[in-house]
Amino acid sequence: MKEPTVTKKYKYQLIADYLAQLPSDRLLSQAKTDEQRIEWLRLRLNYGLLSVIWKESHFIRYNPFDVIADNKQIDPHICEHYRRWMNYLIGLWKLVQFVEPLFQEKCLKANLPFKYPFQFPLEMFFAFLEEEAEDEFLPCLQNYYEKSLPKIKEMINSGKKSHLVENKNGTTKLVLEEQRNSIEVKKYKLLEKRHFVKERRWYFLFITFCRIESKSNRRIKENFDTFMTAFYEFQNHIATSIRKRESATWEKSYSYAWKKGTKVSASKGGSYSA
Repeated sequence: MKEPTVTKKYKYQLIADYLAQLPSDRLLSQAKTDEQRIEWLRLRLNYGLLSVIWKESHFIRYNPFDVIADNKQIDPHICEHYRRWMNYLIGLWKLVQFVEPLFQEKCLKANLPFKYPFQFPLEMFFAFLEEEAEDEFLPCLQNYYEKSLPKIKEMINSGKKSHLVENKNGTTKLVLEEQRNSIEVKKYKLLEKRHFVKERRWYFLFITFCRIESKSNRRIKENFDTFMTAFYEFQNHIATSIRKRESATWEKSYSYAWKKGTKVSASKGGSYSA
């Protein structure tokens, strides 16, 4: 089916509206404790703010958080977090727009044992956004889930080593499949399996497809390089946030665990008390 003709501005508006509805109300209905409901609300507010920045940045060309940061009402580090988060999503959206039609064509020709679920690139992008929001909320619904910040930092560093190489001038570039560090890839996948609750099958199939096609398709490689660079800039900022000290405008994060609907902070020894 041919995608309906709509303007670029209208698509960005649709994306902003969709972001404002994440995580879904369906997930809220699964919450059984007040702490789980508060977690859902915290994430809904985060995505609501991202929605505003997405809309303002594309239509007015500035980040509204900059004004608040300049008045010292919010830590500039938070403003930078949303800026990098948005740049990562812009990179993903551009990649999906360019590659999804080819990905869909290859999937349909391959006669996969499961149905291809997306008609248009926007549908795929919405699905990826929803999966990311679910990844953030689903841990609180588990009987036990541990969020170790040192492990997250290790996963980010391992992922960067397995996907990118650093040049002598300090810049990074994406590596092809045969150039990847197998030890770092294995370590990253192990940490990733422990960290993510939801199986994001189509997302990882799509990313793998992009990496393979990058070998022979220059335009895919350019878009994929841009996406991966933005992704790890965002991830590096998260890793930096773990080390950042508490201040008047910054509340430091600590490791924690979810135990049957209750959020439990880690002690100095690393254990989690009820």
